[in-house]
Amino acid sequence: MTPRSAALLVVLASAVSVCRPAPESRAPREHASAVAQQDTAFAGTLAPVQRVRSFQPGVARPVLQHVETGTGVSPGYDRVVFEFTGGGDSVPGYRVEYTTKPVQRCGSGDPVTAAGTGRGGGRLIVRFEPAQAHDEHGNLTPAERQSAPGLPAVRELTLICDFEGQVAWVLDVAARSEYRVSELTGPARLVLDVRHGH
Repeated sequence: MTPRSAALLVVLASAVSVCRPAPESRAPREHASAVAQQDTAFAGTLAPVQRVRSFQPGVARPVLQHVETGTGVSPGYDRVVFEFTGGGDSVPGYRVEYTTKPVQRCGSGDPVTAAGTGRGGGRLIVRFEPAQAHDEHGNLTPAERQSAPGLPAVRELTLICDFEGQVAWVLDVAARSEYRVSELTGPARLVLDVRHGH
């Protein structure tokens, strides 16, 4: 290698090291981004949320066992938890959406009057399929088909369907506000968080 070639290589190597940021200079930006993601606000929606799910033959249809309500793990929203057994530790398919249409019981078509109708509240429908809210002997699970937890956002819950593999609830909420849906396992649970109205 000639002295001129060696000098050219040194110049090129210096240029590359100047153009490439040092690892230390990238670290603070990556850390700031991670902190920003952790501090994001309630990521809710007003749009329908749906997940279609089917089960293999021989797998027991998910059975709704418990419905629990309470305040969320963070202030500012209420939480409703639907707990299932069967279905291989997975919640059934579901669709969550607000409705402005009259609410009816499936099968009979009888109207369901939500407590907040006409008072600026909202009605949030939660449907599960395939699912059932009774055991193989026809016993109701859960036995309580209506409750009024008196929370800031969720005022009342009513079962409106347990028929032909479908289970549905209507939630009377104080105001049409954002919600988010998440799934948990062990046992299978669908968690619905509803933001308090402003």
